[in-house]
Amino acid sequence: MTSNFRHDRQRQQQRQKFIGYGLLFVLLFIIFRAPIARVLSSSLFTVFRPIAVLQNSAQAWWSDMGTLLTSKELLALENKRLKDALDGITLEAYSHQELREENEQLKAMLGRASGRTFVLARVLANPGRSPYDTLLLDAGSDDGVAMGMKVFVDGDFVIGEVERVVARGALVTLYSSYGKELPVSIGSSSVPALAKGEGGGNFRIGLPKDIPVFPGDLVRVPALAPEYLAIVAAVDHPDGSSLEDVYLTWPFNIYTLTHVYIATDLAATDDAKLLSDLSRE
Repeated sequence: MTSNFRHDRQRQQQRQKFIGYGLLFVLLFIIFRAPIARVLSSSLFTVFRPIAVLQNSAQAWWSDMGTLLTSKELLALENKRLKDALDGITLEAYSHQELREENEQLKAMLGRASGRTFVLARVLANPGRSPYDTLLLDAGSDDGVAMGMKVFVDGDFVIGEVERVVARGALVTLYSSYGKELPVSIGSSSVPALAKGEGGGNFRIGLPKDIPVFPGDLVRVPALAPEYLAIVAAVDHPDGSSLEDVYLTWPFNIYTLTHVYIATDLAATDDAKLLSDLSRE
């Protein structure tokens, strides 16, 4: 009897200790819960912060790349538009100063006009798509176009002659065709020279070294009305040579021309013959 009583009392004491330890654990957990959470939160922040930063950086880089690619495409389109506009302005700028000077001379010659008429033609094929250094146009004999007629672009730049013609089309050979030669005069001093085609809208002239020629000088084609062939792009003075090489180019892109003007009243051969006759008189 006494033994059973002691056994029951021991089990009761063990139960009370278990309950006491449990309450103490709960109390300690409540007391230290906030610091533990802060420690865990700090640890998690330390671990995951670099990952979050890397993810945000990657997203920002991808977004910036998309914006950059779009900006480059828009910039390329805008550059092309501005270049086309600048080409037109440049053509006019080169000829306007010359026209002002010639205008004073023409005022003393009232009643004399070139009487030149033009046909506007659309360029169907530029060099590269048409035979080398040629243009294919949509105007032909039905529009009054004939072989030998001169072809111009804005700014009174003459670029070639009609070589072949059909009812609704014409093939123009450019003056820059390799080996083609054209008499010209250079700059304000009107230095006479012979321009030789180098292909692709480029020309070369050989002159004595002491003749003053500078980049930007305008190169004229002898004619009654203002006609310009090109501008001086560079002047090279080879060592030990008495000559200088003058390189000419067109101030526009022949590969992107969309339209030209055909002078229908006077063919190139007739113009040259007229000037020859005048020089002999």
